[in-house]
Amino acid sequence: MKRATTIAWKEVLEFLRDKKSIALMIISAFLFPILGLVVTGLQTHQEAPIAVLVCDKSRLANMFANKLVHAIVVTPGLEPVLVNGSVTNNCSLPSNVVAGILIPRGFGVNASDINKPVYIYFYRVVGKAAADQAATILNNIAAEFAHNISISRIRVLAKKAGITVNPDYIRNPVYIVSESVSAGGAPVSPEIVAKANTARFLAFSVFFVLNPAAIAIADAIARERESGTGELLAITPVTGFELLLGKTAGALVAASIAGGIDALAAIAYTSLVLGGLDAGLVAVHVTGVLLAVLVTAAFTMLITLLVPGQRAATLTASMITGFATIIFLSALFVDYSTLPLSIRLAFYMIPYTYVVAAIKSYALGAVTQTILYLLVLLVLTILALIGSAKVYSPERLVKRS
Repeated sequence: MKRATTIAWKEVLEFLRDKKSIALMIISAFLFPILGLVVTGLQTHQEAPIAVLVCDKSRLANMFANKLVHAIVVTPGLEPVLVNGSVTNNCSLPSNVVAGILIPRGFGVNASDINKPVYIYFYRVVGKAAADQAATILNNIAAEFAHNISISRIRVLAKKAGITVNPDYIRNPVYIVSESVSAGGAPVSPEIVAKANTARFLAFSVFFVLNPAAIAIADAIARERESGTGELLAITPVTGFELLLGKTAGALVAASIAGGIDALAAIAYTSLVLGGLDAGLVAVHVTGVLLAVLVTAAFTMLITLLVPGQRAATLTASMITGFATIIFLSALFVDYSTLPLSIRLAFYMIPYTYVVAAIKSYALGAVTQTILYLLVLLVLTILALIGSAKVYSPERLVKRS
C-alpha cells in the first residue's frame, strides 16, 4: 500500500505541475457562461440604428410607431431612429440603418375599416443580425396590433348582425391546455420542470471539463514508457495492483478538481440563465463528473497496457472523448428512454450514458435510479481496473521502440 501511495503522490504532483491542463479545464468548464456573457456584452456595444418611418397622420399610426420605438429602446444594442414622414412629406428610409419599418399612408384608415388589409413594410440590410432582432420586435407588436383590430372588427360585425359574441372565441376557437406530468401521468411542480431543464444542460456540460481532464490523465501508462521511468518501475517490487491503484488515486485528484470546477461553472451559468439548481443536483453532477473522469482513466490505462506507444495512447484518448461527445451532445436533444431497444443497448455500452441518465433521473426525483446508474459507472471503472491488473506485466512498461 505504501508503494501505491508513493505512485499516487507522484501522479498528483505531475498533474498539478501540468498548469496548461488545469488552465484548459477551467477555461473549458466556464466556456458556456463566458460565451453567454460575451454575446450579451457584444450585443450591448453594437451600433444598430433601426428606422421607424411614419408616413401616415392617423392616431393609430403614431401609437404603433411609439410602441415600436419603446421596444427598440429597451433592446440592448438597438437604437431607434424615428422619422415622421407625414410631416416632412419624405417617406424615404434614412441611410446607415440596419433595418427600416415603414408605416405607409392609409394605415389608420385601413385599420379602422372592417374589410381592408393593413400594410407595414419592413426593410432589412442583408447580413445584419440586428435586423433579425428588429424583425422579431415588429412581429410581436404587429401581432398584438392585429389581435386588437380583429377584435374590434368582430364586435362591429356582431353589432351589425344583432348578436352577442365573445370575440376571443371566434379568433381562437381551440385552446390547448398544457401541463407537465411525470412518466406515470402524475402532475409535477414547476420546480421539477425547471430542474429537468437544468439537468439537460448539466449532462451536456460534463463534456467540456471531461475532455481536458481525459487528455491530462490518458497517458498515465504511456508516459512511463516514453519517459523511461517505466523501465525503473518494471524492476521495482511494485505490483500491477499497486501501480494501478496509485495511478487511479492520482487520477482521483484530477477528477475532483474537474468536478469542482465544473460545479462552479454550472452554478454560475444556471444562476445567470436557467435556475432550477439545488445542492442535490450539484452533488450528483459533481459525482458524475468525477466518475466520468475515473472511468476514462481506467479504460485508457487498460487499453494502453494492451497497445504500445504514446501515439496509441493519444489516439485512444481521442476515441474515448469522441464517444463522450456523442453522448453528452445528444443529451441535449434525445431522451434515451424513448429510443428503440437495440439503440438503447448500444448507448448503454458507453459508460458516459450512465452519467447523463443519473443526472436526468435525479432531476425527475428518481433517486434510486440515480444511485443505480452511478453504481454501474463505478462497477465499470472497477472492472476496467481489474482488467488492467490482469493484463499488467512489468514488460508492458518498457519502451518498445
